[in-house]
Amino acid sequence: MVKICRLYASALDLYGDYRNLDGIVRYLAQAGIEAEIEEVEHWQDFEPSKYDLIYIGHGKIRNLVAVSEHFLKHGEKIKENIDNNQLWLVIGNSRELFGTSFTDEKNESHQGLGLFPYKGVECNKVNVADMIGKTSFSENYCYGFANRTCYLEYEKANDKPLFIEAKGFTDSLESEGVEGTLYRNFIASFALGPLLLRNPELMKRILSLLKADTSKCDFSLAQKALEEVLKEFKEIKS
Repeated sequence: MVKICRLYASALDLYGDYRNLDGIVRYLAQAGIEAEIEEVEHWQDFEPSKYDLIYIGHGKIRNLVAVSEHFLKHGEKIKENIDNNQLWLVIGNSRELFGTSFTDEKNESHQGLGLFPYKGVECNKVNVADMIGKTSFSENYCYGFANRTCYLEYEKANDKPLFIEAKGFTDSLESEGVEGTLYRNFIASFALGPLLLRNPELMKRILSLLKADTSKCDFSLAQKALEEVLKEFKEIKS
């Protein structure tokens, strides 16, 4: 049985990217593995070590502020579990919780977990963009879509990117060519979509980390859909 936590299910679910989890459960079933999803809110007890996968989605900045106290309360356990290779999927502005700090719409600063050397900056302006990039562990392109009002400001260069040669949106306002975080089994991106349903390669990586035999899963439609999307980008040669 694979146990999945949907952390802050109500507060951080602005665009419904929890459907990443529905896809994981469906593919796990194809591989003969049962899974259950438990929703945990910021007023409930939280024990990270109970889960095989912890997911956090995208939300409004005021909601991110609201959950941050609960998140930091469990911060040491969270860091310990991540350093011990627990699987995490973090989507959208919830990434800000893992940096040193982040600002809100009033430019007030809030403490982050400090796991990564960046701070989140709220710019009170909606930035909508597409992104293509190669995963840092292969030569294959993935696609993502962002609708955000923040960016990440690094103390030093992002040396743990999920995507390289990224075109479109990146972690910062400048296009330095990298996006997302891949640290041990911690996977994070601003990309919505949902990310895993749009990109079979990333879905396969998640499933493999959950000990699933991906040869039993049918990714044909997802792969075809990705190929059709990538045809729209002139940067990718046929």
